[in-house]
Amino acid sequence: STGSSGINAEYGAGFQKKIMPLVGGVEFLEIAGFTRITDDTDNEDYFIMLETPTIEHLTLCVETLKSSKKLAPTLDRDVKVLQPSAASQRYELSSDFFRVTKEDLMTEQKRRAEEAERSEMLRTKAIRDRDAGIGMRIYHYTIIRIRFPDGLLLQGTFSAHDTVESIFKFVENALRHPVSFSLITPGCPPLKRDKTLLKAAGLVPSGLMNLSTNERSEFTLLSDELVCKLTSL
Repeated sequence: STGSSGINAEYGAGFQKKIMPLVGGVEFLEIAGFTRITDDTDNEDYFIMLETPTIEHLTLCVETLKSSKKLAPTLDRDVKVLQPSAASQRYELSSDFFRVTKEDLMTEQKRRAEEAERSEMLRTKAIRDRDAGIGMRIYHYTIIRIRFPDGLLLQGTFSAHDTVESIFKFVENALRHPVSFSLITPGCPPLKRDKTLLKAAGLVPSGLMNLSTNERSEFTLLSDELVCKLTSL
């Protein structure tokens, strides 16, 4: 309930919905001239004007409130630099290991053709679009890892609505000094530095890419500040 001299913080429906949930809402009332008092008889909070503020003061409060800008939350990247353990290092394999025979190619071609046929028969476009959207609704964040030429991994947390451009900026801010580079996901062409959303680029809920550069150095490309945060994977 409200009255000429105060607001009941416990039962004022408008107060509960519009003021109490807001960060700084109570503080604003106190600056405007209200005093928060707890009634010992019912243990309820009341905001009461013990002294009537001037019109000028109230006008200033209202103008300040109207001119304030909404603060957008900033996602903490939770930056990490990871050193792959010996067990996770890639082995050097001979070229024979990757050699593909004619029979292998024919078998793979047949498998892909059958898979494509089943996909067209069993899944309409509406179903495919619906399924593609499921991941976008579930995952709000993604973990992105960039493997540097020396094997170190730079990791950061991104929003699913961040862009590919944001990853490039993330890498640039982590470098010891500016270098020209490209980012390549395994089995795909280099990423284009554009405004494509990470979820549309297939980088949600996680993404791994290699940093490619013509820069040659005996030291890591990462800044000293980040190298100090090095942890084992």
